[in-house]
Amino acid sequence: MSTAEPSSSAAHAALLELRRRAEARRLLVTQAVSDTSPQDVQRLVQELQVHQLELEMQYEELLRAQAETEAVRAQYVDLYDFAPVGYFTLDAHGLIGQLNLSGATLLGAVRQRLIGHRFPLFIAPAGREEFAGFLARVLAAGSRQTCELEMLREDGTSFFAQLEGLAVAPPGAEQPQCRLAVIDTTARRETRQALAASEARFRQLFEQSADASLLVHHNVVVACNAAALGLLGARQKTQLVGHSPWARASPHHPDGRPSPGYFAQAVAVAQHRGSWRGEFTLYRLSGELCWVEAVLTPITVSGQLLLHMTWRDVTAQHEAAEELSYQNLLMQRMLETMPVVLARLEPDGRYVAAGGQGLRNLGLTNDSLIGRNVLDTFPAARTPVGRLLAGERVEFDTAVEYAGRQIYFHGYGFFDEQRRQATLLVIDVTEVEEQKQQLQTEKEVIESLLNNSVDGIMAFNQQGRFLAWNRVLEQRTGHRAADVLGRDVFAVFPEWQAKAEGEAIGRVLQGQRVTRYNLPFHPQPGHYESYLVPLLGPGNEVNGGLILIRDVTERVALAEESTRLKLRQQQEVLSAILTTQEEERKRIAEALHNGVGQLLYAAKLNLENRSAAVSPFRTTAISLLNDAIRATRTISFELTPGILEDFGLKIALEELCKRIPKQNLRFHLNLAGLEKPRPRLIEIATYRVVQELLNNIIKHAQASEVFIHVVHEGPDLHISVEDNGVGISPAHLEAPLTGIGLAGIRNRIDLLGGELKVESRLGRGTIISIELRIKN
Repeated sequence: MSTAEPSSSAAHAALLELRRRAEARRLLVTQAVSDTSPQDVQRLVQELQVHQLELEMQYEELLRAQAETEAVRAQYVDLYDFAPVGYFTLDAHGLIGQLNLSGATLLGAVRQRLIGHRFPLFIAPAGREEFAGFLARVLAAGSRQTCELEMLREDGTSFFAQLEGLAVAPPGAEQPQCRLAVIDTTARRETRQALAASEARFRQLFEQSADASLLVHHNVVVACNAAALGLLGARQKTQLVGHSPWARASPHHPDGRPSPGYFAQAVAVAQHRGSWRGEFTLYRLSGELCWVEAVLTPITVSGQLLLHMTWRDVTAQHEAAEELSYQNLLMQRMLETMPVVLARLEPDGRYVAAGGQGLRNLGLTNDSLIGRNVLDTFPAARTPVGRLLAGERVEFDTAVEYAGRQIYFHGYGFFDEQRRQATLLVIDVTEVEEQKQQLQTEKEVIESLLNNSVDGIMAFNQQGRFLAWNRVLEQRTGHRAADVLGRDVFAVFPEWQAKAEGEAIGRVLQGQRVTRYNLPFHPQPGHYESYLVPLLGPGNEVNGGLILIRDVTERVALAEESTRLKLRQQQEVLSAILTTQEEERKRIAEALHNGVGQLLYAAKLNLENRSAAVSPFRTTAISLLNDAIRATRTISFELTPGILEDFGLKIALEELCKRIPKQNLRFHLNLAGLEKPRPRLIEIATYRVVQELLNNIIKHAQASEVFIHVVHEGPDLHISVEDNGVGISPAHLEAPLTGIGLAGIRNRIDLLGGELKVESRLGRGTIISIELRIKN
């Protein structure tokens, strides 16, 4: 049976009921028809009357139904329009077909303007794709769908809403529609976020607390933070979570009570009073015993009673308390054994307590000063003690005469405002003071020795800090002793560090004795000798160094003057020797030239003028005479080159090179500045040196080429002779020069105050350089 049949049966039954009521009413209200009317007319009239009654009754029913419908509609309007939830009817494209006042209020617009608008425009851009999927699910599914999105009002402000959609099929519509309920969840979301933030803060406080935090339920740890792990030395939370919080506690509390009973009482007190605080000891996982201060606070979470525990490691405080107790014991022992006095004074100066071994040196006993006034007993300390009683911190020195001896004390004091008492600690420093006086006397003696010394004296310790600096060094360096003493050596003189001074100081600090010439440690001109001596301790350890700087300028000047006198004497002797040699050579040369040479030449002429026939003997004799004449002339020239006296050094050297055969030896002669005047002794010496060097090259060097440089530049004469011969072995260069060749040249150069340098490599030749200073 179709669904339309029950509805038609119900309508037919309603019509039959109306007819029944109309028939009953007709008997009351119809007018009778005359009996003369035909029966059909009467029946028709009756039917019309009944039908009229039916219409009237239907009208009344319609009026009553309309009234009921209006009442229901008014209720619906109240429920729909004024509901706290926004209601929307959307088609498949999201167009708004109907909405209530709450929905218009949520979107901040007039309802009439919203009808026909796209609902997704009021969704935040980031959530529009999610809303499209939500709408598709609603229209496709037959069940309610829910989502939460950020929405936008007409003025652009945003709010969060929960959307609940259900698909409906209106009569005559081809496509289903979406009935959408929109609930503003902004406040709920903010509350949820605030709750989450609060929980996060609590969790953060719980997790990041510097104190160990635990949550306990039924005597089992359900949560703990990192500090709790650190306190017990655990690495993972599973080592604590799921176990009793007292599992690592000592079996007995420090007061002797068993730990289980102590902790049970602590939990009971916390639940009764709201919190409990106490201390106990527990063992870390490493076995180390530590003191813990605990605070127990009951809290309720989701109706569940938990116990929040906070543990703080107070081991250091207990150790400090034990250390303080130990220090008090040490103080008591010090008072009994060391020369100190500890006293407490009333504001008026009366002793409240006094004790210590220092009283024995004054012939007093402990507490023998109680009741006496310190200002009267020790008048020498009246001023500092008066300041102490006035509330100041004081440190002072005083002296008391006892048994003909001065007893020295060093005192410290402070005033306790809370107890209104002064505490005074006095140390007997008599022995130290006597040693200081002795040291002061020794210091004055040492300073007198230092300041009256003609030598510069400085001392420094192992750390390189100055200990002594006498007046001589003050004058030579410009640094006062007050500016130097106690400071680092290289901080005062940084230039020493990378120089010979720093190297010498380092050697002294290593225990070496060092003597250096011309290392003055100051910029003053002159000649100085420095003696560096390590300062040794009792065990021969190096404690520092001492430097004595002696001015030897006068001694050096005397030595230099003596050297100059000796050199002058040697030069005068050399001059006399050379003059004598040259004169003797000149005499021999003249004798050879004028005597032997003339005789040989006369013999030659005699042989040539003989009229006898030419014979081989005669020719040979004339040839030998010619050789003898040439040899005589050569020897005469070498003994006394007259060209040197007649034309000077330059022409003489050129002529010397011309006389040497050039078949196997090439000469390169470089002469410069020789036009300048020079002492005759220098010119003769230069000529003889070059002559001797060339003779050595010809005899020994096996050279094929020679370079000769003689240059007079400024006050210096430079002589250099270089060959490409066999060279001189290093062994011969390092050995003392022998023979009359180079040895004679070196002696001649030394006497003239010059320098000779020989550079040679085997197979690559030799260079001999000479420097002579020309003095007017």
